[in-house]
Amino acid sequence: MISSPILTDSTDRFGYDPITETYHAQHDWTSDSPLSITVVGAVAAVIGKEPTEMEPLHAVTDPDALDTLLSSGTEAGIQVEFEYEEQSVTVTGHGEIVVG
Repeated sequence: MISSPILTDSTDRFGYDPITETYHAQHDWTSDSPLSITVVGAVAAVIGKEPTEMEPLHAVTDPDALDTLLSSGTEAGIQVEFEYEEQSVTVTGHGEIVVG
C-alpha cells in the first residue's frame, strides 16, 4: 500500500481491518472533493498505484450517480458495491469505503 495524495489530509481516515482483511476509508464530507474521488484514492492506496495509472472509475460505475446518491453522508442503509481495479469496493451511505 502506498500513500495516495488524495488520502493525505488529516481529516481522512484510512486503516486496515485484519479480521476482515479489508481496508477502510472515510470520506470527509466537509471537503470540496466528491466522494467518487475519495473512492479512487482509497483503491489507489490499497493497490499501490497512482490514481492516474488506474482505469477511470466511470468504466465500472457512474461517479456522478455515486456522488448524487450518497451526497450528504446521512443515507443510512444505503450501500453501493462494485468491482474496481480487481478489488471489491463497498461505499456506504455514511461515506465509509471498504476495499478488499
